[in-house]
Amino acid sequence: MKKIAREFVAADIMTKNVICVAKDADLRDLGKLFLAKGITGAPVIDRDGDICGVISQTDLLYYQLTRDDEFVVPSDFYQSARVEGRPLAKGFQIEDVNTATVEEVMTPVVHAVIASTPVATIAKLMTQRRIHRVIVRREMKVVGIISALDVLRVFGGAPQKKSAKPKAAARPGPKSKGKARAKASPRLKTARIRKRHAA
Repeated sequence: MKKIAREFVAADIMTKNVICVAKDADLRDLGKLFLAKGITGAPVIDRDGDICGVISQTDLLYYQLTRDDEFVVPSDFYQSARVEGRPLAKGFQIEDVNTATVEEVMTPVVHAVIASTPVATIAKLMTQRRIHRVIVRREMKVVGIISALDVLRVFGGAPQKKSAKPKAAARPGPKSKGKARAKASPRLKTARIRKRHAA
């Protein structure tokens, strides 16, 4: 029997095998991970594997736009600097050696639910908090993640993949008539040929 929307719980729609990031991970590595995995956010865990925050592409962008570790005062460094007694060639600039970690940029507030939380409650939480994803936890461990799209699928009537119809129930279409005739039994084929000769 097909479930109706209000009967679904977090465990029915969550994505398992969630990609988590360590709180002491380098932000440059985090950016590479987001690109490689095609994700826009991830739960943050501590050394014990307990959830301690979340981080998203928005957090990374905000950090890059608000950081103040760049030169804003004119300097004659490039004119006076020497490498092996010779002045620097044109085009040199100071390399960004920022080594901020995920913990410094993450959002420490975690919106989490347990596996038995009704989907209607999750939808209400997302609406009230204006968030696009919630974490599913077992105690302090991450066991799943639910996006706003997952919730929409439930209320849209397509939470699960439909099972394919048995092959025996399928009827051949117009394009498959030739194939159906080719698979006819030899006896029927012979009977048709004899009938034509008799005519």
